[in-house]
Amino acid sequence: MVRVGLFISLITFASANATGIGDQKNAFAFHADNAFLTERVNLDDQPFSTSVDTVQMLVNELGYKEPVLHVPLVRSFAYMQHGENICVLNKIKAPEREKNHLYSLPLNFFQTQRFYQLASLPPIDEHLLNKEGQLLSVSQVMEAYPDAFIVLPEEFSFGERIDKDLKQVSREQILYVANDVYYSRFMDMFAKGKSDFALIFPASIYLSYGEQMPVAVRSYSIAGNPSHVSGHVICPDTPQGAKHIARINAAIKRIYLKAEFIDAHTRYLPAQDGQNLKAFIKQTVRKLLLVE
Repeated sequence: MVRVGLFISLITFASANATGIGDQKNAFAFHADNAFLTERVNLDDQPFSTSVDTVQMLVNELGYKEPVLHVPLVRSFAYMQHGENICVLNKIKAPEREKNHLYSLPLNFFQTQRFYQLASLPPIDEHLLNKEGQLLSVSQVMEAYPDAFIVLPEEFSFGERIDKDLKQVSREQILYVANDVYYSRFMDMFAKGKSDFALIFPASIYLSYGEQMPVAVRSYSIAGNPSHVSGHVICPDTPQGAKHIARINAAIKRIYLKAEFIDAHTRYLPAQDGQNLKAFIKQTVRKLLLVE
């Protein structure tokens, strides 16, 4: 399987070279473990989600005409460690990854994930919440519900704060689902009573169900977690990877100046959430452009 994957990657590099991405030294392939990206970017021109729409803007700006390859994240990182010219799309910054990889400027922004609980369970006890009603610790909640399960995506970083907390959760209480089907399956698992808790981005909930959830849930924000999180492109920490990041960052800065960039975020949120995210993006982008 590894040989097949490497062969596919090399074909993509050659094809990218032929379609104007650049000479052999500048050619690279985009990987993603999200099926929505691999099924729609450069293949379907209809708006779909913030992740898909912003990536489409990026590949358009770069002139990247190839499909995004659907590759498990672990395998993509293995390719990068062996010197392959691969960049992975839409990943949150994580300290462990930053040690060995280069990150682009933010390509997209989201409200931070919330902790969802089946409404059929008793509400989380107040001693597990702060004065603002925010969850103090996911692992502490799971300890308080020893017979409960939480559904989580495989090989996914929720950011340093949450990742560290999740490491304290008993493996026997975690139901891992492949990243590419996580957002389409977690609610089904909720509805069938297979899982009691989940970590989900509110935008994903709204995109899938709007205001009509198929099963009653309650949700909690997480104490100490930032209000918003950003997705980035990851490239290998090599001289060639640095060149890729420089080109990608230049394209992202041009995208920041387009009205469609804001629209790609706000069209998938309720009105008030959209306005809050719009203000956050404008403030953040203004700072990034000044720094850069």
